[in-house]
Amino acid sequence: MESTIVIQLKGDQDQITKTIESIMPDDTESFTIEYITQGTEFLASITINSRSLSSAKETADDILACLGAASMALDILQ
Repeated sequence: MESTIVIQLKGDQDQITKTIESIMPDDTESFTIEYITQGTEFLASITINSRSLSSAKETADDILACLGAASMALDILQ
């Protein structure tokens, strides 16, 4: 059974792209990223596809942890 998890980030384009770029050296074969601009809103959509729900969840957990750390680091640097 294939599982898909989508993580969406909405907000400041510069901060979101810098945060996501910081995790790109990670295993990018496990997920795809799509950027969408809707009027004045910027949205990043991270889609995780996996053969099992547990594997998709592990990847999502890793991505969220990395995004959280990168976001905090950017806040400190600014």
